[in-house]
Amino acid sequence: MLHNTQLVLNQVLVLLFPIWIYHLFFHRQENKECGFKPRLLFVLSLSLILTLIFSVNYSNKLIYDLKLIPIMIAFLYGNGLTGFLLLIIVMGYKIAFQDGNPVATAINFAILGSLLILIAKKFMNYSVRFKVILISALHWIITLSRVIWLIQSGHSGQISIIFIFSLIAWGTLLSVIFIFENLKKQVELEHKVKLAERYDVIGQLAASVAHEVRNPMTAVRGFLQLMKSDDNLTDAQRRYMDISIEELNHSQAILSEYLSLAKPANTEIAMIDLKLELNKIIELMKSYTNLQAISISSQMEENLFIKADSSEIKQVFVNLLKNSIEAIGQKGEIHVTGFKKGNWVFIEIADTGSGMSEEQLKYLGTPFYSTKEKGTGVGLSVSYKIIHSIKGNIKVESRRGEGTKFIIQLPAYQSE
Repeated sequence: MLHNTQLVLNQVLVLLFPIWIYHLFFHRQENKECGFKPRLLFVLSLSLILTLIFSVNYSNKLIYDLKLIPIMIAFLYGNGLTGFLLLIIVMGYKIAFQDGNPVATAINFAILGSLLILIAKKFMNYSVRFKVILISALHWIITLSRVIWLIQSGHSGQISIIFIFSLIAWGTLLSVIFIFENLKKQVELEHKVKLAERYDVIGQLAASVAHEVRNPMTAVRGFLQLMKSDDNLTDAQRRYMDISIEELNHSQAILSEYLSLAKPANTEIAMIDLKLELNKIIELMKSYTNLQAISISSQMEENLFIKADSSEIKQVFVNLLKNSIEAIGQKGEIHVTGFKKGNWVFIEIADTGSGMSEEQLKYLGTPFYSTKEKGTGVGLSVSYKIIHSIKGNIKVESRRGEGTKFIIQLPAYQSE
């Protein structure tokens, strides 16, 4: 018994060693990739093969190993292709070296693979706590099925051994989960640091642009307005001046957006009735859709109080609604929902516009990135910055041709 336990602990070592190597050296080269990750496949395949080679024979034709751990990780933190490649490896090994029944082996792993594919669909959106509960439940369900098989096959004396092995495997599985969750947080922190550095560069650039470009543009605009008042101008000349002034106004608006990224705003933090503010903003934006067949509806609960600067909050929701209107085009609907859940206020803005791809969603909110032909990407960047500055979060759900939903989560006002 003690000897078998030592062998299982050896399996833990050979399983974790390649994963730690991946954690230390390989993940940085794949943290921007979505889908198939060849280095992850190599590391998990190595862990799987090692745990199969060093499997424990604890009774007549009864074999125990930790092969399910790399398979679970492949499906949940890799993708379906990585998971199925590992299933092919383990099925081939069992049939070739462990005298496994080909049909029974294929059915068992097909059921496991299908179950993991279903879990993996929304797995990355769950909290760490729920992930641990979900994977632990799956692990102990598999353990229970083994116990039932032992009883039916007349090996009930081995149940205590299976229980000890399963405890060790469970602890190992949780360790691997925390390694990959740590990787995920590390990648997110690196992304935030890079984004902060980019904001800093943009701030310095915007400050110099404001001084060097904005003042001459104001002078040009002023002279054009003076020239426009000349009675000797033809209609064509007046039209050209109007176009020039309009383009200068557009350029100054873009410069103002860049400045809002650069300079710290003089905010006036106060309690805001978000329902009241949103109703005002919606009425304002309805005038923006007069020439289009776009309807804006809302459904909001009472007592949606937050602590923020009212002008910044107005800027956020004007930007988001304006983006929704432009994404729709000529005909569509926008629905704004507001509700409170626990200590958070949620605002959802759903539109029936053109939607976005997964690649576009990945870069949404970063400076200079825009899905619009003439967009600068600054308006949405400012909105993200404001939301994060008041300890809020923003999430975007979208599909091509199905519309987009912005989910804004803001801390509810707490009376002192």
